[in-house]
Amino acid sequence: MNTQALRAPLAVAGGVLALLFIAPAAHATDSSVPPVKVDGNPKCIDYGLTEITKFDSPVTDGTKDGVTLTQHDTYYFKWTSTVAVDWVIVKGGPNSNIYKYPAGTFGDDWLHAPMNGDKPYGLSHVEFCGDQVKHPNPSILLDKTGAATAAAGSTFTYSFKATNTGDVTLGDVVLTDDRCESTLTRVEPNLADATFDPGDEWFYTCTVIAPAGPAQVDNLAEVCGVYAPKGPDPKKVCDDDPHTFTVPPPDTPVTPPVTPPVTPPATPPATPPSSTPNQVPGADQGDVLPEAVASGRAALRGPSGCVKQAFKARVTGRSIARVTFSVDGKKVKTLTAKQSTYSLTIRPARYGFGRHKIVAKVEFTAASGTAARKLPLTFRRCAQGAVAPRFTG
Repeated sequence: MNTQALRAPLAVAGGVLALLFIAPAAHATDSSVPPVKVDGNPKCIDYGLTEITKFDSPVTDGTKDGVTLTQHDTYYFKWTSTVAVDWVIVKGGPNSNIYKYPAGTFGDDWLHAPMNGDKPYGLSHVEFCGDQVKHPNPSILLDKTGAATAAAGSTFTYSFKATNTGDVTLGDVVLTDDRCESTLTRVEPNLADATFDPGDEWFYTCTVIAPAGPAQVDNLAEVCGVYAPKGPDPKKVCDDDPHTFTVPPPDTPVTPPVTPPVTPPATPPATPPSSTPNQVPGADQGDVLPEAVASGRAALRGPSGCVKQAFKARVTGRSIARVTFSVDGKKVKTLTAKQSTYSLTIRPARYGFGRHKIVAKVEFTAASGTAARKLPLTFRRCAQGAVAPRFTG
């Protein structure tokens, strides 16, 4: 063996033995993970991931929602982030590249769109995905208002507000109400908004003709929307809102008593045939009987699963005198006004992440003979994204 050759890389400098070596370098345009080419224009939510942020066309250098993007040229870029990133979707030309990281990552380099011959397509947009929410949460909420009383045959208006309380866009939004005489019509504001995105509110109206009876009229409105992701089956979500109005009974006409003509004393008074002792004047006209006593009933409705947007917990029923709402054991609101719906607006951002319990204590009118009851509802505030650890020292 040529020991001189082995000693060749060794050098002595100033009495200190030094070892000189050169490590092989990676290709200049290699990212840490290879991209997966997919057709079309996919989104984070299509794969059950959450969009952290998105750089739209034209893609430029900048920082959004904790993510910093820096371009090398028209085709390649690098990124760093203060939140954990799981996927990066790079759109260019007719297709997209998806960079799937094995664990939450805080930076990478040399990402690009799919290839167009010997070079990539130009960047259309770049979307960063995280796994804070593993599954989409489609949700919809309906609020309905109308008159509390209406005379038989009169016309009044129902007003509706549909809110997208989930975290995905809904399509095929349909509102129905079995009491509407006119077609349900969408009205201002936001009439020009054609896409029912998270947080959007759409408004509708219709006219109703009050029937001749019964005295209490119940009906139910329902709104539905469809979440149609890529791959999984479409998911339909609905919400309903009942409303009750009273049709007062018509006034009962009372016929005044008939006074018999005065007869001269010489002539014995005539006895009316078929006279009934103690007859109440006007009784043969038909008295209005009181309504039967209705026992109280109540139901508490609200969204289920993970929520980020404000929503309403609503109590509906009949013969309700008072509703007291508590959240996590703390009383927050008491409603006593007579109405068809008793609601509490919940803003999840005011509560910690995790599960929270709403309790509605419902007290009924004394005439209903129904004992008070407590109705529970649990909601969960969505967890926030992971934050990159910061090192000091």
